[in-house]
This record gives sequence, structure tokens and C-alpha cells, in this order.
Amino acid sequence: MTHLKRRTVIGGLGASALTAPFLTRTAWAQSDEPIKIGVVTSLSGPQEFIGSFVLNGCKIAVNQINAQGGVMGRELVLEVRDDRANPADATAAARELIGLGAHLQIGTISSAVALAMGPLMSQEGGVVITCGAGSEKINHENYNKHVFRPGDGPYMRMRAQAQLMAERQPEVTSWTGIIPDHEYGRTTWAVFVDGLLEFYPDIAGVQPEIIDPIIVPYGAGDYRSFITQAARSSAKGIYNSTYGGDSVTLFQQAKPYRLFEDRILMDSANEFIVAGALGTQTPPHWTGIHWYHETNKGNEMSDQLYADYVEMTGDTTPMGWLAEAHAGIYAYAKAIEKAGSTETDAVISGLKGLVWQTVTGERTMRAEDNQAIKDVELIYIEPKPDTEKGYAVTDYVKVEGTSVIEPPSPGQAVELRSPT
Repeated sequence: MTHLKRRTVIGGLGASALTAPFLTRTAWAQSDEPIKIGVVTSLSGPQEFIGSFVLNGCKIAVNQINAQGGVMGRELVLEVRDDRANPADATAAARELIGLGAHLQIGTISSAVALAMGPLMSQEGGVVITCGAGSEKINHENYNKHVFRPGDGPYMRMRAQAQLMAERQPEVTSWTGIIPDHEYGRTTWAVFVDGLLEFYPDIAGVQPEIIDPIIVPYGAGDYRSFITQAARSSAKGIYNSTYGGDSVTLFQQAKPYRLFEDRILMDSANEFIVAGALGTQTPPHWTGIHWYHETNKGNEMSDQLYADYVEMTGDTTPMGWLAEAHAGIYAYAKAIEKAGSTETDAVISGLKGLVWQTVTGERTMRAEDNQAIKDVELIYIEPKPDTEKGYAVTDYVKVEGTSVIEPPSPGQAVELRSPT
């Protein structure tokens, strides 16, 4: 295992007071009534698999907190709705939950959904914690004080991936990408390129060649023409930002073309999705993961989450979205205790500048832009025919979050390096 620790903390971490008054809904419940947390996540459709980890992470965290006496002596309860990864469905569900008294919400994993939730929460007087939405706009040009990201943002994740490649693969200096034509795809590629352009000269002492990415339609069933295009490229490194079932299809169709056999493959965030589907046919690759239990062995919260998850599901390969939801529920619990209230403006104030313990270690929620500072975790997966699952994690890395996070700039687009 390697720990990469470079540079120093960027940006101030101190808490700041809210500067504008906010008309809140007071008296949501009597002091002895349960505290409702709304879970709005994908429980059907293409992101259902991820949504199941979000829901289980919320359930485990609530069970653990309630077993310890709840929050200020009050039990936490979940109100669950399916957003189908659709902004219209998500906002309708969120508005319904606010009407039921669940103004504190969690679960958003789609970037489009997360960007739609901010204006709604401002209007209706709610708060939402996202469990993995990947747009950098959430805490930059679309910053909204009602939306919080307790996990690693795209700037941290993709720059950590570029930093790792400069450290481990300094000879791989030409890169292209296979990028879906949507918010998440464009974001991940742009930030990865920014990292390549900083870390290769800084660490490897060479200027990387950035080859135009191959843009693919979201949900494409046939990637063969795009695979042929990639195979013809002179790039020695490929950044994949397709996701879920799309990546499974892409990797399956790429095998006859030997696309990944003599190239380094960096995957943005599929965690175990591709490996779980392909088994021994999995191409060797690095991928981002919100939490890998082996990396965090010895962290009591991590060990307990893993044990509780296995007991609940029988599955021994949890994905990182489980931990993001778990961390989000604990953030709410600590913020409510800190504020001494469940009212919207009080919880927002409690979340800003919050320092709390999670399964990946201590995190700090920056008061300026509602972005958490946490370490970034990456894993290397290889096919292993002699194992039960057909694949294995053979390396893992924790990159210090302060070495890759951007300065806070709420309301402003993040400035990224470009090859042109």
C-alpha cells in the first residue's frame, strides 16, 4: 500500500457565520418526536445498483446512532423516495418529503439531480447532502448554501488519479479519454487533464501529450466504432469516464480489439461495478473508490460499517457509496448536536466548518463552499482466475486530500489548465 502525501492545505478551513437571513420552517416536530431524514436516491433505473448502497449506508448509520441514544435524545427515522436519477422525479420527491417534515435530505448521486436540488431547497427551506454527485459546479458556479458534499469532489478525485499516474507511470505521457457526453463525463475529463498538466511536469519532469478524447453517447449499446477510434490513437494511457453498465459493455466489446492490453487504463469511479460483472475478463485498471474497507482497517468506524453491512446483506464487497451515505448521516447528527436544533438555518450553520469522524478518517466541511476535505482512495484491480470472484485488488492508495483539493471559490467556475 502506498500513501501519497504532497503539498500543504489550500484554502481556509475556519467556520463562518451565515451572512444573510433565511426564513426557515420552525417547529418541525416536538422535541421528543423522531427526527426525519429524507433519502432521495435511485432505487430503480440505471443507477439502482448505486442507490442500494446509499440506502443501506443510511440505514446502518441510523441504526448505529439510535443504538447510542439518538441525537439529543431523539430517534432518527428515514423517509425514502426513488429519484430514478431524474431531476424532475427527484425534485418532486424532495418537495413531498419537505411537506412531511423531512427537510433534511440525503442521497443524491446524479450530478444533474444535485444541481437541480439547490434552487428547490432554497425555495422550500430544506438541506441536501449528496452521496457522490460528480459535478464540480456543485461547490463552484452553482454553489448553494443548502447543498453539501461530505465526500471527495471531482477536482480532488481526478487530480489524485493524475498525480498517481505521474508517480507510478511517468513514462506514459500521452493520454486520451473515452468520455460520455454529459455533465459528469465532461467534468471528469477536464479535471483529469488539469491534473496531468500539473503533476507530470512537477513529478515526472515531462510535459504530457493530451489527445482529444473520444466522446460517446450516454447509454450507447454499441461502442465498437469508438473502440476502433481509440485503438488507432497513439495514446498510451486511456481515461475512462463511462459508467456502470455502459462501462461493462465497453470493456466487453474492447477485448477482441486488445484495446487495454498495452495501455494503462485509469477508470474514473466504477469501483467494483465492472469487475463484479466481468470477473476474469476484467482488464487491469485503476479506479476511484469513495471507501475501500481494506485501506481503512483499524479504523473502528470502518470495521464496524463493514461488519454491519456484511451482516445485513451477506455481500463481502461493499462499494464506497455506502460509506458516503454513512458519513452524511453522521454529519447531520453532529451538526444537529452542534447547533442544538433541527431548523434549516441552524443545521446549515452546524454543517459549515464541521469536523467529524468517518470510516475514512476525520473530515472537515469547508465553511466557504460546503465541500468536505477528505483523503482520496484508489484501487488497482486485476483478473485472478484462481479466486472466487475472478478478480482481486492488488494495490491500493490513499492520497492526502489537502494535496489535491482546490481553493474555495463559491459562485465562480473553477479554473482548470488546458492543453490549448
